[in-house]
Amino acid sequence: MSYAQYLARARLAHPDKGSAAGDAVYVLLAGHFFRPTLVPNTVETERRRDELRRSVDPTKYVVRAGERIVGAHEVVTSEAHERLVALQQELLRRGAATSRSGLGVLGPILRDSLVLGIFWVLLLFYRRETYREPRQVALVGFLFAAAIAGGAAISRWAPQHPVLIPLPFTAMMLTVLFNGRVSMIAAMILAVVIGIQPVFHDSPALFFCVVGGVSAALSIRVLRRRSHLAVVVLMVGAGFFAGAVAIGLTGAWTVGETLLRALLGTANGLVSAGLTLLLLPVAEALTHITTDLTLLELSDPSRPLLRRLSLEAPGTYAHSIAMANLVEAACNRVGANGLLGRVGCYYHDVGKVKNPQYFVENQTRGNNPHDRLDARQSAEIIRAHVTDGLALAADARLPDVVAAFIPEHHGTSEITYFFDRAKKSGSGAAPRAADFVYPGPKPRSIETAVTMVADSVEASLRVLEDLTPEKIEEAINHIIRTKLNQGQLDEAPITLQQIHQVKEEFVRSITGMYHNRIDYPESSGGISATWQPAARG
Repeated sequence: MSYAQYLARARLAHPDKGSAAGDAVYVLLAGHFFRPTLVPNTVETERRRDELRRSVDPTKYVVRAGERIVGAHEVVTSEAHERLVALQQELLRRGAATSRSGLGVLGPILRDSLVLGIFWVLLLFYRRETYREPRQVALVGFLFAAAIAGGAAISRWAPQHPVLIPLPFTAMMLTVLFNGRVSMIAAMILAVVIGIQPVFHDSPALFFCVVGGVSAALSIRVLRRRSHLAVVVLMVGAGFFAGAVAIGLTGAWTVGETLLRALLGTANGLVSAGLTLLLLPVAEALTHITTDLTLLELSDPSRPLLRRLSLEAPGTYAHSIAMANLVEAACNRVGANGLLGRVGCYYHDVGKVKNPQYFVENQTRGNNPHDRLDARQSAEIIRAHVTDGLALAADARLPDVVAAFIPEHHGTSEITYFFDRAKKSGSGAAPRAADFVYPGPKPRSIETAVTMVADSVEASLRVLEDLTPEKIEEAINHIIRTKLNQGQLDEAPITLQQIHQVKEEFVRSITGMYHNRIDYPESSGGISATWQPAARG
């Protein structure tokens, strides 16, 4: 008999059943003098229940890959229905299926859209000019789509190998076409979008996307030779290898699996580098972006336009080479594109090949054809080298950023020498100032602004005698002040600090070009000179 049964029977034998106080005293006395023989043990009961639960096999059915659950036009039995429901739940867990509800479809789309939107907002801060070129925006969108599509393909066919996701390709293209900052941001954003997909929940996809994208963006910051691609492949492969080793050390993979992932990652870098080299010319043609590889090709002296300039206007060619050295050093000093500055200088006066004899650097002593022309005609010929240069640039299909050096290095400056000659000629009517001004536009980039100053500096130093470092600095200061006062640098994104750095670099470079020669005794056939230019353009 249990204790509860005993108390119930004791109450029935109570002499005064209507007394509540008596009942309470009776129960208290019975509980004090009697102990139950059966006591419930809840802890042991729960332990045995758990043991029984674990002993039951949770797998009711085993469905092997490729096994048919139910065929077409067959009756769906209760067993088949259970299997179909289980299959749907597993596909949802893996991300290979979507919920039938609208929220189940819209939720992931909204999540990924918000993450991708972060990139486009950051692009507004770090490279605003991209939004002014719809083709560049379309290219970025295409590269994003390629990375996401590649991730989707890997998730379907090889989800266990996330090192094959082609994020390095997108990072390489963005770095070469835009810059490393844009590429780095894009790599991180795409890594999140691809890596958080449910299908990759059992693999370190997010980790390898970050490793591949960041290593590719960092390794290809400078691409000026095809040999640089080998370095890129090695760095991407090293990044994947280090990542695979890190995962392998956690015990997730065997040594063989770790080496396989590292090898696949290196192959990903190799294919990405090859695709980058193959598709860069197409991307440049579609977006009008000029990469360093194209600039290096344009700097080849054997190119038809440069060869023609060197043969038909050798003085202009020498002037362009001297300017290129100045401009490249100054641009690198202020953080601009030194290679673009050099190549732009090569082509900035290419229009002079039409009438090379009318420009002083190509004239011989005592033979100046301007002596036979009036000032206005001379100014027209001088002005024409800008329009002639643009026509030659168009025929040679020079990129816009290079062709811009032709008109912008003069801006809207006045052709001072011939304007003064026209005013002093006393021919009657006063000369029109518009006939003695270059057509412009003014410099719109740091590189063309530096070229404008360098052009005037190099030309002025060719006519100065007894050059000293003090005279060089004074001449450069005068030219810079003149350009600033005339407003020629107003449209260029260059600061006063950068202008000061340009001046310092010009002084350093030009002082090195002109050195103090030793006075040799006349008895030895030497020439006495205290300070003479070592090179004259």
